[in-house]
Amino acid sequence: MKLPSDLAGTPAPRQSRARIAARAAGLLLGIFLIYWFASRSPLEGIWEQLKNFNVKFLLLIAVTFIAYMMVTIAWKLSFYRYPGHLSTMQLFLMRQIGESLAQINPTNVIAGDALKAVLLKRRRVPYKDSIVSLTISRFLVILSALTIIAIGAYLFFDRLKIRANTVSLTATIAILVAFLIFLLYRLGSGKGVLSPAERVLTLIGRRFPDSGRIEKTIDKLKEVDGELIDFYRTRKIRFIAAFLLSFTSWLMGAMEFYVILYFLGLKASFLSCVAIEVGVMVFKGLGAFVPGQIGIEEYASKIMLEFVNVPGAGVWITVSILRRARQLFWIGLGFIAFLFIVRVTGRIDDGNTLHNA
Repeated sequence: MKLPSDLAGTPAPRQSRARIAARAAGLLLGIFLIYWFASRSPLEGIWEQLKNFNVKFLLLIAVTFIAYMMVTIAWKLSFYRYPGHLSTMQLFLMRQIGESLAQINPTNVIAGDALKAVLLKRRRVPYKDSIVSLTISRFLVILSALTIIAIGAYLFFDRLKIRANTVSLTATIAILVAFLIFLLYRLGSGKGVLSPAERVLTLIGRRFPDSGRIEKTIDKLKEVDGELIDFYRTRKIRFIAAFLLSFTSWLMGAMEFYVILYFLGLKASFLSCVAIEVGVMVFKGLGAFVPGQIGIEEYASKIMLEFVNVPGAGVWITVSILRRARQLFWIGLGFIAFLFIVRVTGRIDDGNTLHNA
């Protein structure tokens, strides 16, 4: 596994012109989408809706704080041996700093996680311990996201009037539980959960024997699988607790939609908000190459709000503004925390690492 220290003596890799052009095109497309749909939506009343929200915005911040704290505690549980000198709030701030960078950096979580490891190193946490905990935590976030997406699939079927009743709901839950048990069995037996992907890539690699990227990806998957197996075997309770916290944090994202719509006086059930959150997650994943998912998230909110029949043609604009304001609040807090940590711990001596990030 390449640690941030391995990058200390190397210059930052240059992105290809095609990749830069693709990101720029995606950003322009996102901005165009916002303009296109906003120009065709009724704008009257949006300012009044925002003014009526006023101090209620603090409740929105509280909801996201709870979600972020859940993920922070899940990350804390992902350490083999958590450093006792590091408080949960300090870990929370370091995570927020990394996530703030990920929001505005084209490399997303790669840059964010690299910065988290650098900040932990400055608090006397070895790079190896940081990277392993970040890998396990990131896997659990992805796994919990896939779980809630599976739940959202049932809600989509229900909205599309595809036959959905108590029996089908029970069957869906049973399949999810069986899938999770199967994954835990694979980890406990030492077979791993990424081995199917490794086999697929191995087959692809035989057709492209000169592809070094495929070989490196296979090695990385094996390494991550080994870490997951070892952590699950030696820290089983913490593994499951971290997964449940990660899963619940996604539900808090649905709660954010619920709170916004409730204070706007719009009727929407919590399950409908789960469907909205899942749809936005999928759209943002597809548009991950666009910096900040500008336009992608707004378009997703518009589509999903219409999908669950939330009244109001322009409500997606108000919802998008509130969610972006919340996002800017936490990004701002992340940068303030970064400046504070730099002031307290001294100058950055991992300059090349941060430059690579």
